[in-house]
Amino acid sequence: MSEVTVDPGRAEMAGRAEPAVTDPAPAGARLGGTEPDGTDQDEAGQRLADQRWLGLEVGDAEEAGPGPAVTRASVVMAERHLTQLQRMYGGTGLSLVGALVEAATGRSLRWATAQFVGSPRRGERLDLVAEVLAAGRRTSQVRVTGSVDGRVVLAGLGASGDVNPAIPDGTVPGMPVVPAPEECRPSVLPIPPGVAPGFFGMVEMREFSKGPRLRFWMRFPGRPATRPAILPMVADSVPTMVMAALGQRGSGSSLDNTIRVGSAPDSEWVLVDGTPEQASGGYGYGSVRLWSPDGSLAGVGSQTAALWFRRD
Repeated sequence: MSEVTVDPGRAEMAGRAEPAVTDPAPAGARLGGTEPDGTDQDEAGQRLADQRWLGLEVGDAEEAGPGPAVTRASVVMAERHLTQLQRMYGGTGLSLVGALVEAATGRSLRWATAQFVGSPRRGERLDLVAEVLAAGRRTSQVRVTGSVDGRVVLAGLGASGDVNPAIPDGTVPGMPVVPAPEECRPSVLPIPPGVAPGFFGMVEMREFSKGPRLRFWMRFPGRPATRPAILPMVADSVPTMVMAALGQRGSGSSLDNTIRVGSAPDSEWVLVDGTPEQASGGYGYGSVRLWSPDGSLAGVGSQTAALWFRRD
């Protein structure tokens, strides 16, 4: 649930970062080779590192007889998972869904969506259950349900899949011509004194343009932002840019977040190229393209949110 606020015509984003979160992958996790199930060890190690960086504890898969295979996981809500209002950040919720889809299937995330019907708070444990509804030759389809003390707070769907080398890669749009991150000024989020920054305390952002077309660079120091399970956190910016397009100071609470994963090499920096599309009846939606510095399309995100004015 996005809680970033802006002044009209300017997307003021976070520039205060916590100390870099070091990569917690176990020694030897990137040595290459394959696991017994054919999974590349390097990718398996990266997925494990993503889970640990997110604070996600994943259990072993459970065979459910004729029903779908089930994988359970949990995470205790900490400052890094929250918005300034101390509720779970929507992008983080979708990242947790994506990481669990990968863990449950052993395949790379291709698409995920989540609808939020509640909001875990600091110290609460979010329990997640992934059910593999279909596991084909190349593609798996998964349902994820998240709850706190038995109360459902999110419902997600995801698809993961293996590479088909027979189909050529290609990207239709081109990355916009923008300054490199090092040439851009640090972004500043107007956080009131005494208010914890939440998720935005561990990111670095660089801005270079003004106006409702929200474009900025973002990274998590020490961790590739182009990882499939990390991209949803980068994409969660639609409510902010919709309100800016209206000439208003405000943001919104996500009803849903969606990510479609592209193909990009590991990179700390991601360019967020946002397009506000509509506000209607107090709700807004839009989309973002997420670019790697080398011009690869890392993914495409979209959101629907209940909009609100900035709380001064």
